[in-house]
Amino acid sequence: MSWTRVLFTACFGTGLVVYLGSTAACGGSGSNSGFGGSSGGGDGGGVACPPGLQCGVSCSGGGTTTISGVVFDPAGNDPLYDIAVYVPAVPLVALPKGVASDACNCASLYKSGAVVATTTGVDGSFKITNAPVGSAVPLVMQIGKWRKQVTINVAACTDNKQAMGSLKLPGTVAAGDINDNMPDIAVSTGSADTLECLMQRIGLPASEYSAGAGGAGHVHIFSGGSPGGGGGGGGRVGRPENPGWAGTAPESDTTLWDSQAHLMPYDILLLSCEGGETYNANPQVLESYLNVGGRAFGSHFHYAWFSGPLSSAGTNTYTAPADWGSNLATWSAGGMNGLQANGKIVQTLNGSTQPFAKGVALFQWLGLNNALGVNGAPPMELPIVQPRFNAVVGPGNKPSQPWIQDDSSPNTMYFSFDTPVNAAPGPDGGAPAYCGRAVFSDLHVSGATLDPAPSCNQGQLSPQEKALEFMLFDLSSCVIPDSVPPTTDGGVPPVFQ
Repeated sequence: MSWTRVLFTACFGTGLVVYLGSTAACGGSGSNSGFGGSSGGGDGGGVACPPGLQCGVSCSGGGTTTISGVVFDPAGNDPLYDIAVYVPAVPLVALPKGVASDACNCASLYKSGAVVATTTGVDGSFKITNAPVGSAVPLVMQIGKWRKQVTINVAACTDNKQAMGSLKLPGTVAAGDINDNMPDIAVSTGSADTLECLMQRIGLPASEYSAGAGGAGHVHIFSGGSPGGGGGGGGRVGRPENPGWAGTAPESDTTLWDSQAHLMPYDILLLSCEGGETYNANPQVLESYLNVGGRAFGSHFHYAWFSGPLSSAGTNTYTAPADWGSNLATWSAGGMNGLQANGKIVQTLNGSTQPFAKGVALFQWLGLNNALGVNGAPPMELPIVQPRFNAVVGPGNKPSQPWIQDDSSPNTMYFSFDTPVNAAPGPDGGAPAYCGRAVFSDLHVSGATLDPAPSCNQGQLSPQEKALEFMLFDLSSCVIPDSVPPTTDGGVPPVFQ
């Protein structure tokens, strides 16, 4: 084991857990015992052993039956952090489409419950202890609506280590397959960014793409703005890349963000930089979508969604909702910069010296995946091609949590915030009942030096693309306040407690 693996594992854990002291039908003491149930809520009571499996197998000498492995992205290239890995208590059921009425209840995505479960660490690894034994044990990997079930053989009283590369989140799902699932993602293209290409680079094939609403795929493409047309209506041609979807993508402003109803079928909204302030921005519709459980990612000129009446050209006439604007950040129009900046990963909570657990995990994950201190960046910093400086998130912007900051200025390159932004604290003074999440990024997915037109490259992810991949899967996950730290040993996912 390398010193970096020891250091990263020792310094950071792998998932939120509240320990339960009871014993289940399949489990003993420890982080895998006494949780779950067919409802997925978990009350600490016993969980029936699924038919055909042996649970609670006794091993001599204090041994146990374990399942271990590493979970990768759909391409099989990068290990993934904070993925729930579990043996379901009852057969899986189909997941709801889009932002459903119970989207604020994360347990609605885990209705099968679990006999045993854990989460992956920053290196994508996991180990389930006291696992059920059998020749056809269902093993599920899941984060939000990314879900994949495999069937494995588990022998008693040994570590059943899964082959490296055999466990991946799905990149495609066959019609009618309820065991595998992917979120429905709407991508608005742009002349200055390639979020649609990022989906292919992390392992989604062209068959998963559809032009506009409908279709069998999970990635729905809408046409964003052309150079100079973002704020002034100069056309909607988008970027010339086409990863292989059929048909002509309809315009984003008339068929996607023109109404909340058009946004609701999509679990995640990815807004590529359009080369100008967002054409026909509709922040009230976006806020309504986020407040009921939607997730949105905005790049560069999409600051127009969040900043309020700020425009470099003086053409925008909208007003951002009152709980956005300066509450989220101090904004600057345009935000142009040079060819490269270097970013420091933020590892403390905004306005506090307390650790920001996911920021710590991002820093460690990027280090393990060779994204820090490369391409001329200082050691332990992230090289950022074609950065833009639009936001400064400071202690006065408590709704927002910075993730990456420029190393030579106070500019914030990436931050997130949970919604509703003005949600009241919990009845016991705890964290508010957040439902959705939004992200603003001044990291373009690809500059011209990384992804020259006119086609999507299929090579390895650049360092900044790796940062965005980490954040994409985090955006897909259940909304847990940033102030709630994970545990340090890969514990029971909170939805099974």
